[in-house]
Amino acid sequence: MQEKNPQQLGRLITPDMKGVIPCLVFQEETHYLKTMNRREQFMTYQLEYIETLPALFADAQKNNAGMVAFYTKKEGEWQGITYAEVRDVTENIAMGMDALGLKPGDRIAIQSENRPEWVITDFACAHFGIVSATIYPTLMEKQVEYILKDSGAKAVFASSEEDVKKVLAVRKKLPDLQYIIVFDPFETDDPMILTFEELAEKGKAHKAKVDFTLESRGAERKKDDLWTIIYTSGTTGMPKGVMLSQFNISTNIQASQETLHFKSGCRWLSFLPLSHSLERVGIHMSFWIGSTTYFAEGILKVPDNLKEAKPHYLVSVPRLYEKIYAKVLDDIGQASPLKQKIFFWAKNVGSVAARDFIQKGKEPSGLIGFKYRLANKLVLSKVMDAFGGHFIFGISGGAPLPQVVGEFFASAGIVILEGFGLTETTPVTNVNPRDNIKFGKVGPTLPDVEMKIADDGEILFRGPNIMRGYWKNEEATKEVIDEDGWFHSGDIGTVDDEGFLQITDRKKNIIVTSGGKNIAPFQIET
Repeated sequence: MQEKNPQQLGRLITPDMKGVIPCLVFQEETHYLKTMNRREQFMTYQLEYIETLPALFADAQKNNAGMVAFYTKKEGEWQGITYAEVRDVTENIAMGMDALGLKPGDRIAIQSENRPEWVITDFACAHFGIVSATIYPTLMEKQVEYILKDSGAKAVFASSEEDVKKVLAVRKKLPDLQYIIVFDPFETDDPMILTFEELAEKGKAHKAKVDFTLESRGAERKKDDLWTIIYTSGTTGMPKGVMLSQFNISTNIQASQETLHFKSGCRWLSFLPLSHSLERVGIHMSFWIGSTTYFAEGILKVPDNLKEAKPHYLVSVPRLYEKIYAKVLDDIGQASPLKQKIFFWAKNVGSVAARDFIQKGKEPSGLIGFKYRLANKLVLSKVMDAFGGHFIFGISGGAPLPQVVGEFFASAGIVILEGFGLTETTPVTNVNPRDNIKFGKVGPTLPDVEMKIADDGEILFRGPNIMRGYWKNEEATKEVIDEDGWFHSGDIGTVDDEGFLQITDRKKNIIVTSGGKNIAPFQIET
C-alpha cells in the first residue's frame, strides 16, 4: 500500500445554520402501531416491527436520498455525505468484503473513533450477514488481542496507523486474522493491510461480476441473525461478548422511537464511542428517521462542536451534563452579587415553569409566563446557547444522572431524559417520557419490554431486546437468563404506581441479615 491522501469520504457541504432548521414531523406510515400476535413463546407484541437493520436502512433511503446523513470536520471545514452516497459506499465496502472471501457468520472487528466509515462498515456487515465485534480505540494491545482472538475476527477495520500498530503487535497470536483495513492511509508494504478506499475499489470491480446487490443480500437477512458482538468491561476477569441479533437492535430502535418521538430532518451530535451500545442505537435511530449526524472531533471539542452543530438531540452519559452544570455554577460563583441574585431568581422561575410544562405539556402563560420570558432573556437562554441554541432534548444513560443536574437544566428549558439499560438489553429498557419526567427515576419500560422485581429486589427484564447470550459462554448465559426468558440485571430497584423504575443498588452489594432479610446499603444510609 502506497501513501496517498486520506480517503475523502464525503465532500464539502456547508451546513445551513441560518435560524432554526425545522424538524419534520415523523412520517406516520413508518410508525408501527398495529397489534400483531407473536409466535414467540412468551409474549404478544404491541408493535409491528421492521425486523432487520437492512430493512430499516432501505426505509431510510426512500425519502432521504439527497439529505446529508453525516458531517465530519476535515481541515477546519464540516464535510458531508448524503444518504444516497452512504448507500453506494456501503455497497462497495460490502462487495469488497465479499471479494475477500468473508461470508455470512464470519466476524470482523471495528477499532476506531466515531466517523462515517465506522457506521458504513456496520451497515455493510449487517447487509451481508457479517458479524461486527467492537473495539474501543483506547484499549491496550492485550485487550485488543483478547477481543480479536475470542471473536475469531478475520478482518479488522482500524482508524489510523496507531490503531493498526496495536494489531500488528499481536497478530502472530491471531490465527484467524487475514486482513487489516485502515481508514486513514499511511505508507506500508504489508500485504495484509488495505485502505478503506482500496477495499471500496475492490468492491466496485467485484460488483460487476456478481448477480446480487446490497439490497438483495440485505433481504436475505433474518431476524435471528447474529448482528454484533459487544464486549462488556467486566469488573473481574476478561470481558464477555454480548451477542445481539438483527431483531434485538431493530426492535429497540423502533420501541424507543414510539416512546420518544424523535423528529426527522433534525441534527444530532455523536460523541459517545460507537463501541458503546447506547450510541450505536442512537446512530442507527437518527439514520432511520431521516436526520443529520455530526461526529464530534473528540471529547475535548464537544463544547465547541455543540455550538457549531447546533444539535436538536444528544445521547450522552451524565458526565457531560455534569461538567456543563459545574461550569455554569463556577462562572456564577465568580460573578457580582447582583448577577448571582438575578441568576438564582431566573433559575427558580425556570423551575416553576418547567414543572408546569412537564405536567401540563404546554408553555407557561400568565404571570409565570411573563417572568419566564424575562428570565430566559436575561439568563436561561445563555445556558441553552451552550447546547447550540436549538436543543429539543437529550438522553442520559450509562450511569445515574444527579437529580439536581436534571432539575437545573429543566429550569433552563433543556430537557434531559434519563433512561436505563444494559448492553445485554440492546440496551434501552426504560426511559422517562417527555410529558411525565420524574427526576431521580429512569422511567417506565419501552413498549414490549416486560419488567418485574424479584423477591430479593433484583430487576428482571424480558422482551425482544434481550441478547441471544454470551459468545462461546453458555454457562454465563444460563446464569443471567432463566428458563422463562427473564434476564437478571444484577441491579436492585423499586417501581412506583406509574411503573417508573428507580435504581437503588447493585445486587452484589446486598447484605443478608441473620434473619434472612435482604437489605441494601442504600436503605441503611437513608
